[in-house]
Amino acid sequence: MSARALPVVLTVEDDLIARADLRFVLGDAGFAVSVARDGIEAVELARETKPDAILLDLGLPRMDGIEVTRRILAARAVPIVAVTGRSVDLAHRAVEAGATSFVLKPFHPEEVVGVLLDALALQAGTVQAARDESKRVISEVLGLLGDSEDWAAEL
Repeated sequence: MSARALPVVLTVEDDLIARADLRFVLGDAGFAVSVARDGIEAVELARETKPDAILLDLGLPRMDGIEVTRRILAARAVPIVAVTGRSVDLAHRAVEAGATSFVLKPFHPEEVVGVLLDALALQAGTVQAARDESKRVISEVLGLLGDSEDWAAEL
C-alpha cells in the first residue's frame, strides 16, 4: 500500500449498477475507490493514479481485461483481481496474464473484499521480501569492502 490514508482500489466495470455496487461495498470496507468504465480508461487511470490494487472486470468494451492486465503490469507491479461471470477458463487466462487472483460473478461482497485484502497482503509481502534481500546484499557488499555491515540496516 502507498502512504495514502486509505488503500486505493481502481474498479474497472462497464455495467453501471455493478460499478455502483462495487463502489459502495469497497467504500464501506474502508477503501478509497476510483472507477473506470472500459479497458482503455483503466490503463490510463492505472498509469495516472497508481492505485494500490485493481478490481478488473474481464469483459470490457474497447479493450478486454486480459490485455488490460498485460498493459498495466508491463508498466508497474500492482495486484489485479480479475472479475468475470463468463468462465473459469477466462479467469485462469487472466491469472496467466499476471492477475493476482480472480472472483467469479455472482459474488458476495465479503468475498471481493477478502480477495482484495489477500492481494494487497501478498503484494506487501513481496515488497518486504525484496527490501530484505536488498539489505542482505548491501550488508554483504559492505562487509567485503571492509565497512560496517550495520549500515545496511539503516538504509
